[in-house]
Formats: sequence, C-alpha cells, structure tokens
Amino acid sequence: METSRKRQLFAALWCLLCAAAALAVCSRSSPLYPTNDWGDANIYFTIGRGMLEGLVPYRDLLDHKGPLLYFLHAAAALVSDSSFFGVWLWEVAAGTALLWFSLKSVSLFCPEHHSLLTVPLVAGAVYSSPAFAQGDSAEELCLPLLAFSLWCLLRAFKAEGAVRPGLWLVFANGLAAGAVFWVKYTLLGLHFAWMACLAFWLWLGEKSFSSALKACGAFLGGMAAVSVPVLAYFAFHNSLGDLFGTYFVTNFTSYSDAPSNWTVPFYNMAVSGLSTLTSNPVWMGLALLGGAWLLFAPRLLTGAGRAALAAMAFFTAFFIWCGSMGWPYYGLPLAVFAPLGFVPLLSLLRRLPLRFEAPRLAAAGCAVCLAASLALEALASPNVSFMALKKEDLVQTKFAAIIQAEGGESLLNYGFLDGGFYLSSGILPSCRFFCRTNLSNWEELEQPVRRMVAENAFDFIVTREEGALYEMEGYELVCTEYQEYDGVLQPYSLFRAKG
Repeated sequence: METSRKRQLFAALWCLLCAAAALAVCSRSSPLYPTNDWGDANIYFTIGRGMLEGLVPYRDLLDHKGPLLYFLHAAAALVSDSSFFGVWLWEVAAGTALLWFSLKSVSLFCPEHHSLLTVPLVAGAVYSSPAFAQGDSAEELCLPLLAFSLWCLLRAFKAEGAVRPGLWLVFANGLAAGAVFWVKYTLLGLHFAWMACLAFWLWLGEKSFSSALKACGAFLGGMAAVSVPVLAYFAFHNSLGDLFGTYFVTNFTSYSDAPSNWTVPFYNMAVSGLSTLTSNPVWMGLALLGGAWLLFAPRLLTGAGRAALAAMAFFTAFFIWCGSMGWPYYGLPLAVFAPLGFVPLLSLLRRLPLRFEAPRLAAAGCAVCLAASLALEALASPNVSFMALKKEDLVQTKFAAIIQAEGGESLLNYGFLDGGFYLSSGILPSCRFFCRTNLSNWEELEQPVRRMVAENAFDFIVTREEGALYEMEGYELVCTEYQEYDGVLQPYSLFRAKG
C-alpha cells in the first residue's frame, strides 16, 4: 500500500512538472512572456478583474462565453490583477489534471512504468500545436474535464477487468459536464455521448431500466450542483435576464449559423476536421491512431465500449462544428483522444529487449521524453518567438505609461478585441461594450459606444488602425505604434480627449 501511494505521488508530481514545463514554453500567460496579447484571453481577464470591483458579466461587461470562465479569471486576478500569472497557474492546474487522467487512460492498457513515458509527449503534442492558440482558451481549460470522463468510460468498458462507475462517479461526471456547460456549452458533446451510452448500456445491456434512470438522475444532479451557484450569483445581481439573453439567445441567433439543410453540420465537420488534422498533425495523428487501435484491436474494449468511444468522438466534433466551422482552436477538445495513440506505440516498446521497469532505465527514459517534449515545444509552438519581446517595448506598456503620466482615469479599447490595454493601464472599462466582439451584430451593439465617444466620455481611446475610427472630433492623436498581432503587423493609435 505504501509503495502504491509513493508511485501515485510520483506520477502526480511528474504530471505537474511536465504540465508546468510545457505551459511555461507554449502559453503566453507564462511568466516567460511579457504578456498574453490574445484578444479572447484579455476579454476574460478584463471581465474577471471587473467582477472583483462589483461589475457583472453580460450586464456591465459584454462577452458571450460562459460565466464560469469569468469566475476562474476573477480568481486568477486575486493572485495578480496586473499580469497573467494567476491565469497561468490555472492553466498548469488544468494541464496537470489533463496529463493525470491521460496517464490513467493509457495505463488501463499498458504497464504504468511505460505509460509514464507518454506524459511529457502528450504535453508537447497538445500544447505546442496551433489549436492551442496563445493559451487560456475555453477549450484548453475544459480538456481535463473531458479527459476525466474519457478515462471513466474506458475503465467501464474494458474487455478485461472493467470497473463500472457507481452513482457517485456518475455524479462526478455530471459535475464535469456542468462545468463544461457553463464554460462553453458547444464542448458538451463528449459528456452527452458519455451519459447516453451509459444509460443505454444499463437499460439494454444490463436489462435494468431503474439503474439507467438512477444514473441519469445522478448525472443531472451533478450538473445541477454546478448550475445552482452560477444561477444564484446572477439572481443575486438581478441579472438572470442578461445571462440567458447573451449566453444562450445571442449565441444562438448571432454567433452560430442556422444550417440551411441537414447536410451542413456534417460538411462543417468534414472540412473543419480536415483543417484541424492538417494544422495539428501530431496530436490529431495520435488521436486517429489510438481511436482506430481501440476500435479494431481485439481484447481491449467490449463491443459496447467501442460503440461508446466512437459516439464520444463523433458527438464531440458534432457539437463543436454543427453551427459553424469556427476558429482554428475549436478543434482542440479532440486532443483528449491523443494519449490513446500511445497504446499501440507502447505495445511495440514491450517487444524491445530493454527492461524499462528498472528504476534507472525508467528515469532515463522519462528524462529523454521530457527533453524531446521541450524540443518539440520550442520548435513547433507558434508562440515562442513572442518570448523574445521585452515588456517595456510592447505598445501596451508604452501607451499605459502615457495614460498614467497624464492621469487618465477612463479608457476605451475601440473597434477591436481587447488588446490588453485595460490590463496594462490598470483601468477598468466604464461601458458595457468595452471592446468589439466576434458577434455578428457588433455594429448594433457599438451604437451606444459611438455616442459616448461623441460626448467625450473617455479620457483616452486606443484603436488598431491609423487615424481616427468613425467620428472622433473631440480627440487628438497622441501617437501610433506598430506591433505584430496574429502574424500581421498592426498599427495601434492612442487618442487623448481634447481640452
């Protein structure tokens, strides 16, 4: 028992080390980077910082992601409200959990001392990929919740030594599904398939309708346990209408496209899936290899398990892309299947004459895999070049120095996604539409902001173009700086209110 606990502790620390190392290199939230300039990450963090000052998502600061994402960033702001360090800690925690449950999934079919070799390789494959974006995406933070449920399903449907989930474990999966739902509900496909497959297996396979009903109740109870505090927060702030009107109604009507016929979602899946494969060949190749191996290799999964695994992969993709082809990072949740690609690869390792269960050889193998992972991250991550920039050379830092020197108290990020200027200047937004979003009706939403600009409601305005945006007669140009964003050199202009 003591030896087993030590092994578990070592495995957990190994996952933590590999996650921290990978995310230090690959995430722009890392202390190795001057800042995370990604628009989405800055929107989440601006809203999180605003929540600590009493501002309410949707009602006071408009974005369309799930509220739990903003709660996490509010907690990160308690660690540091002037940098992404707290966000990076969340990423490391999520990465550690992802690698832990990935290790447990691979260990279902391979010796654990072999499975440990895969931990840094999974981290390198996932976090160095273009789908990871700049770090701090909703997809990234949901990966451990998906990995947990995948492990539960694989364990439940092993061909030998299966462990059926009890009601408490089903409840835990409901908690995971509830968290995913309130982060980004289009990522709920895996959990939808998970519960559906378990319920059908209990009903038809075990011939127990009551067991299926109890399992569904436990799962929904877990989702409710997450939902109650979320709804209570908005009810307390009299903002339930803002929550539902934005997170559900606006997303359905303005952000996703209604398919013109039943073939459109499948077309989206095919095109976007192929694009994800070509852009992220390492983890997508591992996911396809592992999925095929578990579906067709004998004595790994039962027939019901194979059907459930296929359903989870299908519905994960279907929920993501049925409304639109989306952005390149949309496909990242499919990376949860990537660790399965090491199952056939480790079967080849067992044929080698080397005894990797020997402590020294196992340690050497882990060190080699970690080095290979770091090399992959340094060479493949699209973010590494940004690490060379100094904080004082960033346009965010330069503009903040001007704003602070002149005593600016209000700021507008005008006409583009949050560029990190609220964070650098330490100013919270003073209007609901504090930056442009990806919603299709942004012109309608921006009308009140234009009126505020015409009334000189802001001390400073930042635009991402040369010259004024629309009518800005009450403002004068202070300076324009050029900085690369998303691979394109962009002009950032700072305006000061006249008089």
